[in-house]
Amino acid sequence: MSQLSAEDEAELQALLKQLLRSIYDRISSAPSAECAEEILLHLEETDKNFHNYDFVKFLRQYVESSLGSVVEEETRSFTRGDVQHAIGSGHDALIHAVTRGTRDSAEYQQMMQTLKNTMMVVVESLINKFEEDQLRKEKQHSQSNADNCSDSDSSFNQVRGSPNATWLHGLPPSRYRP
Repeated sequence: MSQLSAEDEAELQALLKQLLRSIYDRISSAPSAECAEEILLHLEETDKNFHNYDFVKFLRQYVESSLGSVVEEETRSFTRGDVQHAIGSGHDALIHAVTRGTRDSAEYQQMMQTLKNTMMVVVESLINKFEEDQLRKEKQHSQSNADNCSDSDSSFNQVRGSPNATWLHGLPPSRYRP
């Protein structure tokens, strides 16, 4: 299951959006972008609900279905003794050998490339939707201000207090002279 379908991409997008909404307060309260990035990088360590997020569950299932057979084969290989004498014995040696074998596999490389490409598309799409929403809100706001204007003297006072008029008053006189 290394390849992700268009439906998977749409689901990932919805799940990522849900995750970001869930942690919005933590990210938005960060004093800088670097701090917000650190929060995201250490989310598994600091968020007790990390493994309950649907986004994380989706990724875990994707990794298991993509690499499950590789992990099983690496485990069988180690327990048969093919690599046991080279690394040592015990639980830590098993984990080390299986991890190394899995990370060196073509399936792992393909899964990572697919996931990277898919997430780039998902994030780009979320950014585009956000920008479109912002533009739509700005147009609605501008249209709302235009609809509130009329030819009467009293409407001039309404427009004067609007954000656009406030912005206009803050400009140097040379910027809005005819």
